[in-house]
Amino acid sequence: MKSFEKWKYEEIELTFGTERVDSLPSLTEWLSANDAPTDFENIIINNLYPELVRKVDAWNEDELKFFFIAHIINLVNFSKPKVYSSFSQRTVETVRKDIHQNNVLLRGRVEFFVAMGEQIPRQPFFFLHEYKLLNKTTPSDPLGQLLIAMLATQTFNNEQNPIYGVYITGKFWQFIVLEENHYAVSTSYDATKKEELFKILSILKRCKVYIEDRISKM
Repeated sequence: MKSFEKWKYEEIELTFGTERVDSLPSLTEWLSANDAPTDFENIIINNLYPELVRKVDAWNEDELKFFFIAHIINLVNFSKPKVYSSFSQRTVETVRKDIHQNNVLLRGRVEFFVAMGEQIPRQPFFFLHEYKLLNKTTPSDPLGQLLIAMLATQTFNNEQNPIYGVYITGKFWQFIVLEENHYAVSTSYDATKKEELFKILSILKRCKVYIEDRISKM
């Protein structure tokens, strides 16, 4: 058994038969979100933006999360009392069959995800993985780390509904949807371009709508 951060996306494809496709209707619909920001959101974004532009390349991982990402997530407010909540640095564990029908234990700590529950996460819906841009010799694979967590959750949930995620490399955000054994990844959105930052916020808000709609049908 190896932790989530050790997985690479090609290894996941070879082990579990997942396939990356150019697009999925669910991803296209998700990325079509274009809600106008509220006055409050405008104030927060405009306050965060100058600091982000100046320091995004200097921040370490914790600083990027604390000074920027957390504020964006708080704007969306992925939480509803006694229904679902946001969780950070929690462990996800399950067993999934590989392409040879052998059991593979999947266990790892996840940066951030949204799931049913208040204290004990159940039925995860959305994942966020933050990754500081490093040099090209780094062995880490942010897509692989996010994808294996989503794949584990697909098994854990025992359902075929889409699972949503985003991985962040410095200033760049890329959104991903996993459906059955197929996944699709968006192009990069640059948070240092204000219009793209508002787009990022709109996409995240659309995901909250999806989560609440799914919960209402359970």
